[in-house]
Amino acid sequence: MTQVELARQLGMRPGPVNCIEKGRNLPSAKVLCRLSDVLEVSLDALFADSSVAVQATKPGAAYVAEERADYGAPQAVLARAPDEIAALPKTDLATVNRVVADFLALEDLCGAQKRAALPLNISFEPTMDGIEELAAEVRRFLGVSDAVIFDYLELLENAGLRIVFCDLSESAESIGCHDEPNGNAVIVVSRGMNTERQLFRLIYELGRIYCFTQMKHIELGEATRCGRNIAGKKLTPHRMARVFAGFFLQPAAAVRATVRQLKVGRSDWTYALLLRLKHRFGVSAETFLYRLKELRLIDGKLAKSLQAELYAEYRKTEFAEPNSTRRLLTPNGRLGDLLLLAEERAGDDIEVGSIRKRLKKAGVGEGL
Repeated sequence: MTQVELARQLGMRPGPVNCIEKGRNLPSAKVLCRLSDVLEVSLDALFADSSVAVQATKPGAAYVAEERADYGAPQAVLARAPDEIAALPKTDLATVNRVVADFLALEDLCGAQKRAALPLNISFEPTMDGIEELAAEVRRFLGVSDAVIFDYLELLENAGLRIVFCDLSESAESIGCHDEPNGNAVIVVSRGMNTERQLFRLIYELGRIYCFTQMKHIELGEATRCGRNIAGKKLTPHRMARVFAGFFLQPAAAVRATVRQLKVGRSDWTYALLLRLKHRFGVSAETFLYRLKELRLIDGKLAKSLQAELYAEYRKTEFAEPNSTRRLLTPNGRLGDLLLLAEERAGDDIEVGSIRKRLKKAGVGEGL
């Protein structure tokens, strides 16, 4: 029985049930009686030593309250294959588990809308053309089509997606979780990267979730055989998500329109112009240059020359974008709003105070 199902049968919200399970709050006598009925165990069993297994009065009636094996928080599972989850650092998995649980608990405490306005289960063909069409369809659902958007973070949060910037290791960078019961997701991004990288990883995780919802019942080998090669490599979910992010952030029509309006010919590009225009799309200069080459909007030899100049700059700045073209994000906006609302409504509630402390410990400082 999932925690959500248990809460439903108890007539409670999942957040308070989670607090009872973790020992933060004590259940009332009324709740204890309902627990006894729903779990089909005696009241004495509910007070038994936690190290002793609880025997249900009927076969199959036991509810096991424990951390999930895949480290997903209640209602949300990692949008990764089992072998990918096994390769992630345990500290990152534990951080994501706590952050996701606290985000969902705050929604319960505030009575906030849980379902996202953006559908996360969209069919697509696992090919380059299919991924480009998926990116275009997602943008249409968001109401932006091929428009150039400066703040994708606000756009996605306004659509109801849960986005958290916190401390993750360099090997993780970002982790996405799919909340199937509520048609939503939680995307956790490392705060230790430059803004362009954070934005790319945010959209990358959105792409991983679309791959996850469409392919979780399909063998990876079977799915990738449908894909067109990228530089001789098969379209795995990881590569599909990268391609999705590139298409989503730089729609072909928008890039072509920008170049056409300025009447920039294939041999007219300069280093300064490259930096100025890439800033409009919120991507790194390297990513924008790659897109120009892909769309045949820049001469090949000129692209190599600009790439060499760009890499010389990157080596000086440890791959940070030039100062004048760096994006700024306002992280943890929706999470900060929920926390403030919960604090105003709950006053000195121990649960809300504990959530704030745990979030700060996880590096979720900005925006709170």
